[in-house]
Amino acid sequence: MTPVPPSVRLTVAVVVRDEDHDGAYFSALALRLHHPEAAARCDLLVVDGDPDGSAAPALRGLPWLRYASCDQVRGSALRDLAVREARTEWVLCVDSGVLLAPGALARLLAFADARPGTRDLFQGPLLEDDLRTVRTHRDPVFDGASFGTWGCDPRGTDADAPPFEIGMQDLGLFACRREAWTGFNPRLRGHGAEEGYLHKKYRAAGARVLCLPFLRWARRRPLAATAPEPAALCRDRLLAWEEAGLAVEPVVEHCREAYGDVVDEWVAGHAAERGHPLDWFDAVVCVNSDASPSRWVAASRRFRRIGADGIVHRLPAVAAGEPAVGYALSHRRAVELARRRGLSHVLVLEDDVTFCHDAEVLLRAHVDELADRQWTMCRLGGGAVAYHGRVFERLLAETPSGEGEMGVWVAAHGGLERYCDRRFGEGVVGVTPAVTARVG
Repeated sequence: MTPVPPSVRLTVAVVVRDEDHDGAYFSALALRLHHPEAAARCDLLVVDGDPDGSAAPALRGLPWLRYASCDQVRGSALRDLAVREARTEWVLCVDSGVLLAPGALARLLAFADARPGTRDLFQGPLLEDDLRTVRTHRDPVFDGASFGTWGCDPRGTDADAPPFEIGMQDLGLFACRREAWTGFNPRLRGHGAEEGYLHKKYRAAGARVLCLPFLRWARRRPLAATAPEPAALCRDRLLAWEEAGLAVEPVVEHCREAYGDVVDEWVAGHAAERGHPLDWFDAVVCVNSDASPSRWVAASRRFRRIGADGIVHRLPAVAAGEPAVGYALSHRRAVELARRRGLSHVLVLEDDVTFCHDAEVLLRAHVDELADRQWTMCRLGGGAVAYHGRVFERLLAETPSGEGEMGVWVAAHGGLERYCDRRFGEGVVGVTPAVTARVG
């Protein structure tokens, strides 16, 4: 991570989803225009979940902000990534279209300076468009597809009032120390399940969730915001509430009332995924070329046969003239994404991988063994390699990211796997019997 001057204390991270690049531009510009007294102490960052959008290049080219793209991260995970991409001790994460009240940024910096080492999560009142109606928190009640109904604590109507504890709040704006960030479960797929869940995680860690009455904000929602897909939202909520130690029955009951008996199928699918041995890995990706969609279709069928189609996610392969170079660059990309997301490990599959007939039984035994070992890289068989977070930084530092440089590197080292064998030594594991092979 590139260091910033000591005077820069706060990263203001603007998160882009639903291709709302215009909203992100005005959020970032307003910080410079309306908060000049604080802007010099802030590092402006845009985390773009839609880097292929038509307006993304203009945002990417602005010299006064730092731009981080990630086309493989969606929903809640973008907020998690925004905190992890910060280069400062403190982070203020806002959705695109969020605007801060005058003076709020300077007061947040003063607040942060006075509280070294705090582990708490901080939020502020949302102002409605009339700029008078104040929403200090959300009450834990289901309301349609949302969890949480707006409430107002009278203490939050005075911007000069002291901080006070709240149960939960909309995550369109939140601040914390980067070191104290509890993070989101990497298995969350969309958005809508993080509110309440994140707050519960902070309290479980012995921290508080505080409303700062001065940290007032307003927002413009994207005109074409994508609504969460019901099945994915249901599964995300089940996952989040299980992790937070909350009873999941209210989630199931609410979803059944809203969507009918199909919810039972979603719940069963979630339980099957959580019980699958491949779910032990923080992420499972399958490398597939954009030029070979039929191979992804065939691979998806094989994943479905072992009950893992919801666990394995497609990762576009890096195009290269030499297969060994493309392989190395694609695996490097998978490791880089895992490192950026703060994962403990990632399993990388090729799109011609196939599984033996008793794969689930063997996988369960193998991951139980891995959990007790100090491994660095693990081969499950042909077309399946796992990398542990212990080697992420070294692997990324010692391998080039460009095709030409990687071609020279591959020729010198005999390929990525031979390099790993020599570099990581005893930590490299090959399971017996193998679980996977390559088709044909």
